[in-house]
This record gives sequence, C-alpha cells and structure tokens, in this order.
Amino acid sequence: MNIPQIMGLRFTPQVSENRVKNNSCNYGLTMTKPLAYDTVSFGATAKMLNSRTEGISLQVARNVSKAAEPMQEKIQKFMNGLFGDLVATELNPKNPVLKICGRVKTPKSIVEKSATRQYNCKAEVLDFMTDLNGAKIVFRDGRKKVVEKVLSRFLQPIEKGEIELIEIENKRPKATLKMKRSAKEQYDYASIDFLEKLQRAQEEKWESLGAREERLVRFDMSDITDINYPAIHFLLKFPEELRPFELMVMGKDVNDIKELDDKLFKILNNKDIDKKYKPLVDVVKPLMEPGNQQYLEKMNQYRGDAFLFQREKEPNAFVGALDTPPYFLPLKYNLPPVYDLNNLYRIMIECEHAGKKKKS
Repeated sequence: MNIPQIMGLRFTPQVSENRVKNNSCNYGLTMTKPLAYDTVSFGATAKMLNSRTEGISLQVARNVSKAAEPMQEKIQKFMNGLFGDLVATELNPKNPVLKICGRVKTPKSIVEKSATRQYNCKAEVLDFMTDLNGAKIVFRDGRKKVVEKVLSRFLQPIEKGEIELIEIENKRPKATLKMKRSAKEQYDYASIDFLEKLQRAQEEKWESLGAREERLVRFDMSDITDINYPAIHFLLKFPEELRPFELMVMGKDVNDIKELDDKLFKILNNKDIDKKYKPLVDVVKPLMEPGNQQYLEKMNQYRGDAFLFQREKEPNAFVGALDTPPYFLPLKYNLPPVYDLNNLYRIMIECEHAGKKKKS
C-alpha cells in the first residue's frame, strides 16, 4: 500500500451535532439528490465503468432525463397520497415512516449506466432503463410487522387498477447464504408470505381484466447482495404510462450507511461524483492504485460488516433523535484510521456543508 500517500491524508475532526442534519429529504415527499440505484439495479449486477463512450452522449442523456420529469410529479402525488400521513413529525414522532424521497435519474448517471449496459440510443434507454424515475421509503421503525402494515396500503390501489406491481426483489446480505432460514429472515423488512400476498393481488387483478396470456409478477425472494445491503425493491407502473419506476424500502439505519456507501461505490467504480466530494475522493481513491488490492478487499469487507451492524440496530425511539450523527461500526480491519466509516461520513457531511455555502 502507498503508505505515505494514505497516511498524509487528514483525519477530519468531529462535526458538531447541530451541523449534521439529514440533508437528503424533508418530512414528506421531496425532490432530492440521486439515490444511486446503479449500486443495486433490478435484474442486473453493478459493473465497473471503463469508458463512458460505450453509451449514449450527455446531450441525449439530458433529453432522456427531461422526458422522465413529468412522471416524477405523478409519483410524488401518488406516494404522498398513500403514505404521507404516516411520516414522523414533531407532532407525531411515533409515526413509522421517517421520510419519502423521489428523484429523476441525472444525465451523468444515465450516461454511465448506458455505458455499462451498452444502451446506444435514447429509445433503448427509455425501453430498458427501469430506474429513470425512483422513490424511496425510509422507515423510522423497520420491524417486519410495522413495514408490512404500511406496505399493505398498496393492496387497494392494486385492486383498483391504479398501480401495477411488476417486480419484487427481496434484497438479502451475502452473509446470509449459509444461515438457516430463520436467521436469513431476520434481515428482511417483510416476510415472504406478505410479499407473496402483494404478488397474488396483482396477478388476480390482471386475471380479472381478462388478459389473453397469463401475467406474472417477477419475484426474487432472496436477491443476494455482495455488500450485505438489505432492502426491498419494487418495480411499479401506472397503467397509463409506458415506463415503470423503482421504489426502494429500507430502515433509517441502513439508509444512513447507504448514503455514504453510494459515494464510496462511485469512487471505487470510476463513476461520476459531484466535485464537492473531492476531499472524500482524495481519501478513498488510493485504494484503487496498483499494489493496494489487499487493502481494498479489507475495505469492502468492512463496508459489508457495517451494513449488517446497521440492520441489527434497534428502531429509533423518536424522530428528534434523527438530528444526531449516525454511529457506524468502528474500523475493525488493519487499515489506516482515516478509513473508519465514522470519519468518512464526517468528511462527506463537511463536503455537503461546503457545497451549500458556495451556492449561497
């Protein structure tokens, strides 16, 4: 490992609690920064980006992103109408949902994904890139019985034909592969029985419409993630729209680590990342240099352990506690202390604060 290059990087001082706020969403549904779906895409494995020239141009990607904007307004209205009253506030701190976020995929992200998937024109992107529009429900309380009660609200709009359920992916950590069934299921946000109930409701609706051919909801009850990321991903579609949109479901603690890990993923896979994160890039990028493979592997193991650590935490007791900085698994491998995820998170937050100051 290039020790001089690594050890010369700063260990960022602790950020005061009153500076560390949840920047990604306000209460209720808002437009936010990208959710970085490329890290865990439906029906495909995330790939290293070698050349952006293998996909569409940035100008075409801008056109695609603009074309996706009108549907995002419809998604916002639908999600707010279905779940808005369940979002935790100071008046209702025990509500189960912390926040509901939405976004249109950015042009640069579209370019990168089109290159890794070898989509060569606007039509291919619109036909096959299922996450151009996205939403995310972050739960304050991620226990199965709570998540299922909230998600059961999908049953009525499915039965009324207001929304179609196209696909379900139950994301499970790779660490569960050798576990017994009961141990595997502790990382799930909903039971397989419940997800199958949603599946049956949609298939029965399609059958009632007299479809000429049997239509089935695609369902992966154990979609293994290498980084130990636990979540539920849905692919949903408005009947009058040609394209679907993605919905991610996870708890607050997993969302905390994912917001940081999305940045780490982009840096370590040659993806585009906002220039404001340069201090974070300067710390992480040396792991990709020749001779540092063993340290990169240790970092990836640490990232995976951190996801499990977050999922195993108890639910957040009240919404006021969410203004304090998250606490991640301390560094447990033989890496320089600068790679402690708590430190990397502080660097990320400092970058975001600095970016806001420049804009103002």
